[in-house]
Amino acid sequence: MGVLQTKGVEAPAVLDELATYATGDVDWRSGKVLTGLYDPGEGAHGLAVEAYTRFLAQNALYINMYPSVGKLERDIVESIAELLRGEQAAAGNITSGGTESILMAVKASRDWAREHRPEVTAPEMVLPVTAHPAFIKAAHYLGLHTVVTPVDTDGFRADIDAFRRALGPNTILAVGSAPNFSHGTIDGIDEMAPLARDNGTLFHVDGCVGGIHLSVMRRMGEPVADFDFSVDGVTTISADLHKYGYAPKNASVVLYRDRDLRKHAYFVCSSTTEYAVINPTAQSTRTGGPVAAAWAVLRHLGEEGLQQIVRESEAATKRMLAGIEDIDGIEVLAKPDMCMFTLGSTTINIFEVDDEMRRRGWTLLPQFACGGGPANVHVSVTQPNVAHVETFIKDLGEVVADIRRNGPAFDQRELAAAVEEVAEKPLEDILMRIAPLAGLTGPDLPERMAPLNTMLDMLPADRRDELLTAYLNMTS
Repeated sequence: MGVLQTKGVEAPAVLDELATYATGDVDWRSGKVLTGLYDPGEGAHGLAVEAYTRFLAQNALYINMYPSVGKLERDIVESIAELLRGEQAAAGNITSGGTESILMAVKASRDWAREHRPEVTAPEMVLPVTAHPAFIKAAHYLGLHTVVTPVDTDGFRADIDAFRRALGPNTILAVGSAPNFSHGTIDGIDEMAPLARDNGTLFHVDGCVGGIHLSVMRRMGEPVADFDFSVDGVTTISADLHKYGYAPKNASVVLYRDRDLRKHAYFVCSSTTEYAVINPTAQSTRTGGPVAAAWAVLRHLGEEGLQQIVRESEAATKRMLAGIEDIDGIEVLAKPDMCMFTLGSTTINIFEVDDEMRRRGWTLLPQFACGGGPANVHVSVTQPNVAHVETFIKDLGEVVADIRRNGPAFDQRELAAAVEEVAEKPLEDILMRIAPLAGLTGPDLPERMAPLNTMLDMLPADRRDELLTAYLNMTS
């Protein structure tokens, strides 16, 4: 039954229905969500909600009708550009998130190359395997070829020699992360960006997840590798406000070293019977709510408030890492540069750890083996987690010990045999064979995800992508 019925429903009943729908959602207030949640605390959150709703009706498309949204946006961009050591010429815009920020940086680079390097007819983008999938998406949308380079398997940072070799006459954009989301480590931006510059190539720093946090750390006197506009050769940077900027979704910033580059991000059209469309980002109509909420949070917290959050989050992370060292059977895959890390194991199935931690109320993020590293689970530490560090260490230790003592919850060899049996068969055959083993009986995901994630991890990435597309297309 769809939502639109003949007769409408009274507002209280509608809200009750929404509450019923949300009963299966993760409790974001629990302090046990270790991925995808960035809560600044009750006071700032309440302020953000109020600011968001006050500007919900304002349409940022119509800058002539709602100049307030433009003023709020300029204030935010100026502050984030200053954090990232942009000079007076730096310019930027607010987008709906990191993916759109990345999309706009790639679009600006492509169109800049069309003007300044017209001899390039098959443009390429060079990026480490740890780069966010949004770059692959942007290349797919915008007609670029991607050249993916390896990383070292100690720190999961870009292999500089491989990066250098990948730069070629068709490279119009190269990418580094500060940090990469998967492992929380910063690429060698101070080496990569000058290499790109010398090749006549633009260079983007993906600071979506940590650009703001790392900049605050640096201003607190903490040792942070240079990754921003202070590095010669960096031409664009993305930094999400709704991650470690603690603003509500959807708000990110894309920054350009100067306006000459930013102009290539614009889409302007006045050649139809419609109104003149002027878009610095991919969207046209967009509510002013996220902009106002981000402005309010930054205004309310101030740099002192952000420093306090950073200080507490980093201290909590160090305590977690120290506690994990004492747990036999699990390890941190790389020493992180900020409050994000990944857990792996050579003796137990890491996806079972994820299942058992979920049963204890924790939400982590499973990641498949890639780039020379094993399957793992990702942890992002934020302010709400600070009070729960000791419980996390205790629960993780007990979960790992239980799995080691009791053995695996399912026969991994049976799953491997099933995957091998159908790996080269049509997608429908794969789904029919592995769905029952993985606990897939309909559109809802199984309570225990370890069998499904284990089987998906066994498949080549391209087949896995095809399978996930087919399944979601059938069930959603």
